[in-house]
Amino acid sequence: MNLLNDLNLRETGGIKKLSIQGETRTFKVYRIPIDNLIYNKKNGRIATYVSQFIDEGKEFPEKNNYKFNNIIEEYIQKSNPDALKKTKANIKIMSQTEPAVVTAEGVILDGNRRFTALRQLSREGLGAEFNYLEAVILENNAYTEKDIKRLELNLQHAIESKVDYNPIDRLVDIYRDLIKDDGMFTVEEYATDTQMTIKKVNEEIGLAKLMLEYLEFIGQSKKFYIAREQKIDGPIREIYKIINSKKIDINQKDTIKEILFLSMISLNGDITRKIRNLKSVFEDKVYSNNLVDEFEELEILDDAVDYFESETTQKDVRDTGILNIEENIKERVCKVVESSVEVKKLSESKNKPIDILNRINLLINDIDIDSVKRMNDLLRNEFDTILSHVEEKLKKMK
Repeated sequence: MNLLNDLNLRETGGIKKLSIQGETRTFKVYRIPIDNLIYNKKNGRIATYVSQFIDEGKEFPEKNNYKFNNIIEEYIQKSNPDALKKTKANIKIMSQTEPAVVTAEGVILDGNRRFTALRQLSREGLGAEFNYLEAVILENNAYTEKDIKRLELNLQHAIESKVDYNPIDRLVDIYRDLIKDDGMFTVEEYATDTQMTIKKVNEEIGLAKLMLEYLEFIGQSKKFYIAREQKIDGPIREIYKIINSKKIDINQKDTIKEILFLSMISLNGDITRKIRNLKSVFEDKVYSNNLVDEFEELEILDDAVDYFESETTQKDVRDTGILNIEENIKERVCKVVESSVEVKKLSESKNKPIDILNRINLLINDIDIDSVKRMNDLLRNEFDTILSHVEEKLKKMK
């Protein structure tokens, strides 16, 4: 189908300027029946959802645009429900104010959320006006795939569009445009088309590669939806800063990276802040060596790799789309990591002796005397031995 040749479309009288093939051109705006339009499954905003759909062994219906659109509409809804709700409310009150961009084949290049809002309003029976999308139409064969992608980048990375772009989907876009098969664009081209600096583009490439390494480490290669569900954007940016620090031991870089990956999936609470706190540990050779040695002695990394590679774990991910870490591994990681950070913080304190004693005092207050009384002989002997060591050290201090 060719929208311009096969349909008797009405012009709205409006125009839209687009920068394409290195020049700014003015395009007419048409009123297009939404039944003749189809989502672009390569849209960067839903990259992780599409990858999950394919990874699950499903196939998009090729000859039924309605069913295809229903699948993609769900992803548009999930990607940013608040933004869709706002767009839908605006269109319901004011109608469509900003023209979309589509190909002559009916594929939407810009305006997926507007199209989604119109589809929903049309289904709700709120009036014939919602059965049409106002858009400019790019002629078939007039532009290369790279021309189209460059236009998409220019539109999707506009200042007003950056806010609602999921950061993991953005990294997937970076992977597809700049890394996969040597990339469609050079760094310089991408920087120009997205209004980013070359330094920023190179940083995003580094982050995208780090995301790929993380997914490889947990045994889920290129399953980008796992990264989206785990919301790794903040933590992985902190990991990027740590492994690129000139202060870390270059010979331990790979091990440090794996410890950070495992920490990212194991720690609780504000994971971004906790990963950030590890920077001072790994930048101190003594503390870094101690942390790495403890991970090796407890065989934490080996156990984690075995867990990730196990058939049970792989099956759970296939069935649920979610990857969790075994509780025993998680507890060991948290204990070692949080202890290392705490000791490092105390070492940097000017009032280190007082801070340590205060910490000890707080921990002692947490000991339940009744629990001590209920200990068996073996545990009670261990408790008494440690208590004796503490008493001796306190006497020497005093």
